[in-house]
Amino acid sequence: MLTYFDLTFFAVMKYVEGNTSTDLRKYAEVVSYVIITLSVVLPLFIMTIVCRRYEVMKIKQAKESFNTVVLKIDKQSRWRLIVPGYFFFRRLLTACLLSMPIDNTFIFLQYVFILMSSHAYVLYLVAIKPYQSPLLNNYVLSNETFYSALIIAIFIFSDATPELHIKLGAAIVLITSIFLLIFANFLMIVILMFKGKAKLKEEIKQSKLKRAEKELMEEEEEEERR
Repeated sequence: MLTYFDLTFFAVMKYVEGNTSTDLRKYAEVVSYVIITLSVVLPLFIMTIVCRRYEVMKIKQAKESFNTVVLKIDKQSRWRLIVPGYFFFRRLLTACLLSMPIDNTFIFLQYVFILMSSHAYVLYLVAIKPYQSPLLNNYVLSNETFYSALIIAIFIFSDATPELHIKLGAAIVLITSIFLLIFANFLMIVILMFKGKAKLKEEIKQSKLKRAEKELMEEEEEEERR
């Protein structure tokens, strides 16, 4: 997951370049084909396994092998297991869009689709709340919100507008967004250190119980309406 974006980005860049003038470049292009194929196939394979093993992941001992992919995600609903799939999809989309030639007519789609993918994730976080506690949900939501502001500021700061005073405002938003991203992560580290592992586990347990009770009540109300 850590190297996914970098490998995909450089592989797509090599594919777009299309230079096979030497043997080394030909080998590099073959490697890029392999990496691009794996970048598409492996996430689909992983998400297929996660969805098929959904019932098993409700058992504490059985879900340990999935912890890397679905860490701190509430596994009581399949809708919440979309998070790792979206993780890979958005990075694949970003890698492909950033590899577009600068003279391409649709170069502006870089900002549009990257921003849309971020906004879609914000809406998903607000509606589904996939993580195990409100603290984790709010942390990821704040990161995503600041990231969206960052993308908007970058778009305005580009050649999209020629007005210097607008670019100045975008630069301020850009710097502020970067600062807020760093601050949110630093604050989360401090909070986790202050709470400790035992207290955090207890909060997660209580949050999961409250959520389970709320969802049960909603299901009963739905049944009554039917």
